[in-house]
Amino acid sequence: MNDFSKAIRTAIKLEEDGIDFYQKASEKTSHPFGKKMFLSFAEDEKRHLTILKEILSDLKFSDFDRFFEEKKPREKIKTIFREVKSEIKERIAANSNELEALKIGMDMESKSVEFYQGALEKTQDSHQKAFFNRLIDEEKEHYELLQNTRSYLKDSGEWFLWEEKALLDGG
Repeated sequence: MNDFSKAIRTAIKLEEDGIDFYQKASEKTSHPFGKKMFLSFAEDEKRHLTILKEILSDLKFSDFDRFFEEKKPREKIKTIFREVKSEIKERIAANSNELEALKIGMDMESKSVEFYQGALEKTQDSHQKAFFNRLIDEEKEHYELLQNTRSYLKDSGEWFLWEEKALLDGG
């Protein structure tokens, strides 16, 4: 098994763990925005998993760009806010479990970025470099959204205020 194959197999495990975590976090989160945010991240990780499995099946890069044609994570969060805004009538406080879920998500995204950065540094193939750079960008965006959400909720304690800030500030 070559280094690239090993990297893809490890990446598959990272993405599977991410899917599992974000689905569970969504189930445990009380606020509609939080639920949809975590589910959106799970969908991103599923898309990454699909790409990785396809690459592993033939160990080459077909047209992976087609998997990245949909909205980036930050754009999806703005859409989610608009969808749930009408459902929200009162402010709902973030609980300690939600804050911890955000912290765990940040740790997972950080580890994913580190792993993909290492894989990027080991390859000379331009297609592989472009692929790993795109994954790094998406995982960094997840990290930033989780970090900003967690920081804001720690200060205000309220999901509703974060939604308004995210929409007005652009995330």
